[in-house]
Amino acid sequence: MSILSKTWLQEWLTLPNLEFTINCWEGNINTINTTMERYRKGNIPIQKFELLELFANSHEDFPLIDKWLDVALQNGVKDLFLNFTSYPMPILTILSAKTLRELVLRGSTRMPVSLSSSVVNCNSLRKLSLSHVRLDENMIQTLLNSCPLIASFILMYCSGNLRKIKSDSLKVLKIHHLFRIGEIDAPNLVSLDYMGNQIPELKIARESTQLEYSKIYVECINNLNAAWFCKLRKFLSNSSSWSQVTLYFINCGEINMTDLQMDHIGSIPHVDILNVNILQKNQTMECPTFVDALLWSCHPKRLNLHSNIKTITRFINRLMYMKSLSHSTSHGSTLWHCQLKEIKAFDGKNQSLQLRSGELAKRIVMEGKEKVHFLLDW
Repeated sequence: MSILSKTWLQEWLTLPNLEFTINCWEGNINTINTTMERYRKGNIPIQKFELLELFANSHEDFPLIDKWLDVALQNGVKDLFLNFTSYPMPILTILSAKTLRELVLRGSTRMPVSLSSSVVNCNSLRKLSLSHVRLDENMIQTLLNSCPLIASFILMYCSGNLRKIKSDSLKVLKIHHLFRIGEIDAPNLVSLDYMGNQIPELKIARESTQLEYSKIYVECINNLNAAWFCKLRKFLSNSSSWSQVTLYFINCGEINMTDLQMDHIGSIPHVDILNVNILQKNQTMECPTFVDALLWSCHPKRLNLHSNIKTITRFINRLMYMKSLSHSTSHGSTLWHCQLKEIKAFDGKNQSLQLRSGELAKRIVMEGKEKVHFLLDW
């Protein structure tokens, strides 16, 4: 047991993964400092370094945090996770590391202005994640240019307006609740997870006709018109198939279909699962052209609809009309709204529904849920 204990003690003192929470109220600053000083003196390799600021005294603790980061970077840290609320992140020093493979920055709202004009090369970095960080276009593009081999990029709840994100190396991109973004130019993208209230322009390689993974959530608060659906279809047309698309509408109304049909976009994109949430304020509004515009922008295999009973009823009536057109020999099957071959409807308990408005409304009222889903064959 004596031999085993000595062996374990030696292993414990050289663990490659370090996770610390800075809490000045608990007096753990000295413990962290002692540990990092031992790693510095022994030049002990660090694989992962995670530092969370819970409560810190900036006047006393910031110089110590600087020293701890220097130790981690000098000792070859590969995965760096930093979560701060007030500490000014030394991003230039971090990006100068030669071994850094993954960088996660959370909660820091203070990024140096000099970043936009600095030249830093971090060829080892493959994954970059930023959360709750104030950004501008120069910062983002400089980060991507400084790290030319980044394959995974995550932006979560960051503030700022970005005109473009451009990177040839990006394969995985996740953007949630960025205030505004105009264009995503990533020709080698294979996975996209986007959530926001704007539809950005998307540019991916034409030979990559299908993303391996895609999850899109777009909120349309206002300005719902033909131009909005044209922008949606243009965005979705970059891939032949999408895994999941979620659209949230405050209201649905009449859409000028003439304007849509004048927009000559390529073939209609396919979506595996289309989630449509409609918070319909005007209970008496008809929405046939809304349904037409929605299904003009994409052809879903499964359509999950969440709205009030009247909207659901009118929605299914329009689907039935489109199906009848596809079976009509007088119209043929060349028009886009005549391509719906079959419809199957199901309630919230996944029980089959007969496609009659009266029964549909009755079942929804009995369940107390305003949800149905459709399987559509195009």
